[in-house]
Amino acid sequence: MAYRLRAWTLGIVLLAALSSPAHAAWTLVSPDSPVTVVRATNVFAFGTGESLRTDDLVLSPRQDVVQIQDDNGTLVALGAQSRVMLQADERIALLRGWIKIAYACKAASCPQRIVETERGVIRLSTGASTAAIVATPDDAGDIAVFSESGAQTLALKPPLTIDAGSFAAIPDSAPAHILPRPSSAFLAAMPTAFRDALQPLASDAKPSSAVVQPLRAATYDDIAPWLTSTLSARKRFAARFHARLADSAFRASIASHLNALPDWRVFLYPPARATHSTVRYP
Repeated sequence: MAYRLRAWTLGIVLLAALSSPAHAAWTLVSPDSPVTVVRATNVFAFGTGESLRTDDLVLSPRQDVVQIQDDNGTLVALGAQSRVMLQADERIALLRGWIKIAYACKAASCPQRIVETERGVIRLSTGASTAAIVATPDDAGDIAVFSESGAQTLALKPPLTIDAGSFAAIPDSAPAHILPRPSSAFLAAMPTAFRDALQPLASDAKPSSAVVQPLRAATYDDIAPWLTSTLSARKRFAARFHARLADSAFRASIASHLNALPDWRVFLYPPARATHSTVRYP
């Protein structure tokens, strides 16, 4: 019994260490304005030098392009008002907006970077250098991918390969197609900063030694765009945010959208617990 207790305690300590900010892979390096981050069930405003963690929901500022970097040499720029979720297994979920990702792995075995969208998964090349721009700028469900360098794979049926310099248009209600160059509409809407190659940035700012305090608890509006998406991450949101049902406004919003949020029914109306009564016989 004592051995099991020690093993259990060691497991908790290791888990806490692995999830601590010291082990965070991503760092904000160029936000001119605070970046809104939903971590666990709270909303934070992060600036240059702050670390990001797995499962953070990131909303870039209204007008600025933001750059983040990880420990493996991956550079990511986010256009204004872009929504992404940082995930495990080298994945980034893009819900809305613009993302430019550059990957230059020099290791013998490089993990494959993946951008997950509502229209399919984009697997970046594991070559010496690769860069791609992915856009889903509105609620229409259309996705566009430009391969700046390297060959990217779009995981459709059958899979599509987007060679360097090629452009993939993936409409919501039509088959994807490959073009030899980006469309004029794509180039006109693309953030100007995306025209230049991403470069690693050194951040002079260092986060305060004090623990960053949340601005407030997450509201329904903070996470609503994710709740109704088709991204696989939405399946974990009910378990993650169900404690917010204690807030009457959050609960009312979930209840009014329950037809679109079936995962929440069990938390909103949990089944009654069976009562055990003692039967006495004469």
